[in-house]
Amino acid sequence: MADLTTIDGLQLCFDPSAISAVADHDADTQQAVTTVYGLTAGRLRIAESVDALLNRVAAAKNFARLTRLDGTFIWVNCIALKVIRSPLPGEYADGAKTVFSIGTLIQAVKQTLPEVKLAVNACGGKL
Repeated sequence: MADLTTIDGLQLCFDPSAISAVADHDADTQQAVTTVYGLTAGRLRIAESVDALLNRVAAAKNFARLTRLDGTFIWVNCIALKVIRSPLPGEYADGAKTVFSIGTLIQAVKQTLPEVKLAVNACGGKL
């Protein structure tokens, strides 16, 4: 078990494998804050850096860093990621080359399908 405390003071104990993704910016506000997906239905914002969190819960080796369309980064739990796809016409802005969904998170990234597949499989995934 691991634990974390959100910026708002919510304390959680969790199995680290429940983290689906971690980003270095909040996608809605663009604020530079670590954002954790998968532990609740929404996102959790914490003061700890992405690297510090993933290393502390001994999960860093299972996460691949991908680039969001706005240039910020998202680390995805490669063991939990089961499907990637190309974006549908008009679904995302130019630059979207791959879309993944994991839990309630749907995210477009700049890496191509082969690049994402290689990164995911290098971190324990099975795409």
